[in-house]
Order: sequence, then structure tokens, then C-alpha cells
Amino acid sequence: MAPAGAPKLAITGGVYSPNAAQRMLIVNGQVFNEGAEPVPGVLLEQIRPNQAVLSWRGQRYLVGY
Repeated sequence: MAPAGAPKLAITGGVYSPNAAQRMLIVNGQVFNEGAEPVPGVLLEQIRPNQAVLSWRGQRYLVGY
């Protein structure tokens, strides 16, 4: 669950692979890889099977896809 005040994200899908370079998450209709900022201030830290780790203002949180 996102921290209070975090930007709203529409996550519509994702792909997990053992190879980190092949992992991707679809956020707000665009494809992002680990390390990207889908919206300003929100970092996509890690993509896991069926969930992603995001951080906003130093707070980590999980989102499912």
C-alpha cells in the first residue's frame, strides 16, 4: 500500500525475469525498468514476481500487478 500522499499510479501489468535487464512494469500506460522514475519522486526499485517495490520520499512500499 502506498504511503499517504504518494502519487497515484495506474499499474496495468508487469514482467518478471531472473534477468534483471528483462524486467518491466507498465505504469500509467508506459513501460519502465528497475531504477526508473515512473512519475517524479517515485523510484521503481525492484520488480518481483507479481509485485514491485517502489519508494517515495524514502518510504518503500509494495504494489501488486
